[in-house]
Amino acid sequence: MVLHVNSTKGLYDLLFELSNETRHNILLLLQKKAMRISDISKELSLNNPESRRHISRLRDSNLIIRNNDGYYHHTPFGETVLHLLQEYNFLSNNREYFQTHLLSNIPTRFVKQIGELSESRKIENAMDFLRQTETLFKESKDYVLLLVNQFPLNSLSTINDAIQRGVQFRIIEPRDRVFSPDIDLMSTEEDKALSRARHTPLVEQKMVERVNSLLYLSERRCVLAFPTSDGQYDYLGFTASDTASLTWCKGLFEYYWNEGEQRTPAASSVRARREPILEGGSHGQIVIIGHENPEVDAQAVQDAVDNYDTVVLKGVFNFGTSEVQISKSVVVRGEGRDNDVPSTVIYKKGWRFPSAEFDSVFMVDGEGEVTIENIHFTDFNHICIWGVQCDSLNLKNNRITLMTGYGRGMAYGAFGDTLIGIWIRGSEPRVFRGRIRIEGNYIDFARGGAFGGFLSRGGLEENPEYRPDLFNHEYYMGIGVGINQASGTINIENNIIRNANARGIATTSCLSSADVRIRRNTIVSDVYGSYPFSSPEAGTGILAQSALGYPSPGFNVEIEDNTIKLDKLNYCGIIVLGPVMDREGVDKLKGGTIRNNHIQLKKGYEGIHVRKCDDFEVADNKISGEAYYGIRISGSKRYSKLDLRALNNRVEDNNMDDLLILDPDKYSNNHVDGRMFKGTPGESATAHVWLNTYTKGNVIKVKVDEKVVDEGEGNTLLYGGEEV
Repeated sequence: MVLHVNSTKGLYDLLFELSNETRHNILLLLQKKAMRISDISKELSLNNPESRRHISRLRDSNLIIRNNDGYYHHTPFGETVLHLLQEYNFLSNNREYFQTHLLSNIPTRFVKQIGELSESRKIENAMDFLRQTETLFKESKDYVLLLVNQFPLNSLSTINDAIQRGVQFRIIEPRDRVFSPDIDLMSTEEDKALSRARHTPLVEQKMVERVNSLLYLSERRCVLAFPTSDGQYDYLGFTASDTASLTWCKGLFEYYWNEGEQRTPAASSVRARREPILEGGSHGQIVIIGHENPEVDAQAVQDAVDNYDTVVLKGVFNFGTSEVQISKSVVVRGEGRDNDVPSTVIYKKGWRFPSAEFDSVFMVDGEGEVTIENIHFTDFNHICIWGVQCDSLNLKNNRITLMTGYGRGMAYGAFGDTLIGIWIRGSEPRVFRGRIRIEGNYIDFARGGAFGGFLSRGGLEENPEYRPDLFNHEYYMGIGVGINQASGTINIENNIIRNANARGIATTSCLSSADVRIRRNTIVSDVYGSYPFSSPEAGTGILAQSALGYPSPGFNVEIEDNTIKLDKLNYCGIIVLGPVMDREGVDKLKGGTIRNNHIQLKKGYEGIHVRKCDDFEVADNKISGEAYYGIRISGSKRYSKLDLRALNNRVEDNNMDDLLILDPDKYSNNHVDGRMFKGTPGESATAHVWLNTYTKGNVIKVKVDEKVVDEGEGNTLLYGGEEV
């Protein structure tokens, strides 16, 4: 297009007026504030006639105007012209640099706004450029944006330090990027660091056909370089920390980010979908896709739970020997279900056997509210989910399954290899202070059936005298849900627990403020019990105990509407138990309920046992199958300050019509000691209800055809409603 002289005359006139240094300085002076002509003369060391001449020319060019008070200020036209002049000013001040470096390949609108970099400082050599980028990485708190021709391997450790702080990275590279030749010489640790830097969910990557500038940008600093005239980079450029420069750089990065394509991850990578990077450290939801790679999966999930409010896991994750630690509020949720089984799978491999270390898949230890839901855990050692501390812990609709419990667990000497699905225990000397909800989970420690779950010792296991050699790892000690040293509301509801051969659900050593509600759970075992902690019971469906290893004063417990089916020898359905220590602050369980549970035993030991506890209500339960005792109330000798008798418990309206009380046999006769079996040496006695010597004031209501053995003091027996 040809411009006519008449159409450009105004431009030439304007440029002529601006070309005078004094008039330009007057415009710059009035940019700060409106001024009288005398003030302008004084500020610029001009005499009044000279000032009036220049001001008159600026007024005639419509760049400035005088108000009624005699003050001169910019017109809107003058203000705009002066703003546009900063582009020329920046280029002129850096004339030498732009004689050899290209701006022409970046979008035109950014070239027209290049004056926004006016406050930047020129970087004179490559070493200074590298120092500035290192400083940028070290100072960053929220995010770093990189537009680079290749990944900055020289800053790998600094980048990983930033990732460890939770800094989010976005990286744009050329589609045909080439790694430095030195990458083949990297050590294993450096290779792992690079893998993390590329595959953590805190790093998102895109690619463009060509990188037309180098840009390093954080919330506090930018470092920028343009290519030389032959398209290469000599790492000379600019750095700045002012708002205008940062805004210009962020706009340029976002232009290329929106134009770029998602880089296809390597086979072992983790892909992520997330909300945009938000300043101020506020992170929303992220989706992590696992690829069964222990070098990547656990670290990706760790970074996600450290930095996002909601973490959605999709696919299969191999954590190897790593443990993911959760220290803040977060929801960790598996995506999808197939035939009511979570589609997301996590497993661990590679632990040593026997193990002497606490280990878990997820460990929760921190603040806030944590939810873990809808995940299928298929292999692990010792503990699957371990709660140490938080304000509220919600474990919902997870599936925890093992082909077998053999070869897993932490070795506890004579107590065997302890394997736990969900374990809540405050780390000494702390107590788990938060609320706990464990709901809708499925736990099975012997999914492999006879091959993976059953103990077979040539028929020895059918002998009630047989005990597995836990010290020599002949069997495992499985606990489905274990709660220890908690102080808040605890709801354990609607879970299915299979083949936890020591305890299906156990709550022990909680504080007096704890309110434990165990309701509507289904507990099933068709594997042989482990006789945990040298107990006479092979295993127990549900156990609550006031003090075991921690001086608890007792807590409220309600055990209601549970279904317990135990198909191997010597199991017990429900036990509530007082302290096993004599220390200051220890007390019994008092005032709880065991109501409306259905317990089915196959040649079991006992249905329900209330030991060293007071004021319990045991009512409306159904006990069926076979057992030596239907219900037992027992106490023991006094500690130094604590009466350990079972006092004032009430047993009524329990249905034992379908319970066959086993006749005394060789096994029961061999273990008559007043605690394990009633009787005299060599001659045991079995019964629907047995109250031992250390019971007092209990009320027992049974049917007329049910046998009761009462060795206690002042207990009331009601047969068919009539006192005997």
